[in-house]
Amino acid sequence: MKIFIAGGTGFVGRHLVSLLEKDHHLIIPARQPSKLQHETPNVTVIPFSEELSDLIIKHSPDIVVNLLGILQEEPSEGITFEKVHVEYTKSLIEGAKKSGVKKFIHISALGADINSKSRYAKTKAEAEQIVINSGIPYVIIRPSIILGKGQKLFEDLKKFSSLTPVILAPAGKVQPVHIDDVVETIKKAVEDESIKNTIIELCGSRIITYRELFEFALSYIGKKRVVLQMPAWFFWMMLPVFKLFPEPPVTEDQLYLLETDNICTGRYLTQKDILGSVKVAFKL
Repeated sequence: MKIFIAGGTGFVGRHLVSLLEKDHHLIIPARQPSKLQHETPNVTVIPFSEELSDLIIKHSPDIVVNLLGILQEEPSEGITFEKVHVEYTKSLIEGAKKSGVKKFIHISALGADINSKSRYAKTKAEAEQIVINSGIPYVIIRPSIILGKGQKLFEDLKKFSSLTPVILAPAGKVQPVHIDDVVETIKKAVEDESIKNTIIELCGSRIITYRELFEFALSYIGKKRVVLQMPAWFFWMMLPVFKLFPEPPVTEDQLYLLETDNICTGRYLTQKDILGSVKVAFKL
């Protein structure tokens, strides 16, 4: 089967490519092809173009998997939530419709909400509606925080732990999911024709605090630091200071996201329904 993977060089993308490349022909647009580390007979890396619809029409895949997404914007580079989440999805859908794609698999996020004060969550919801209204059989996957090799959280904490003996964690709860559950759910959606026109939420079996998440991540990278949980008002008060950082530890949009716990709602299918089990997210 020929599969077009948008975002194939990212954290989830690299794991997905490793899982799918033996059995399928993968088409992967990339700005930095070296991130994939290799190119096999079943993996074709092509130059990334913002005219994603043209790329799909040219390569005529059976399935499109959209992994494109950002957590922080870079306005000076033209990288915004609206562009990456909404405009790129529109372009992918346009190409998928014109080329007769059989299924569109879209990776969204827990907390996608058209009424959210967070533009991240709002644009994720807008993209979902584009997919749902396209007329193409679809699968929308909403993961919680994903744990696995290459998770940016580990690199961020490694950097911050070199600067301070104390790590500050926001209040709130999260239900991390193992990277294997994410990519295996995508694989199942690719290969099982009966899985379509549905939303799947992906969470692990444990609900924890962000303090516990940071403590786990620090242990994983071999750093001993004190983690203090701080109330929301503290981060809002510190926001003007954070904005002075080249890479702010937290943004205004992320603070809006933190107003809602990042846990599964119980209203949709989960990986247990699709795969029959749930991996322990903290066994990496």
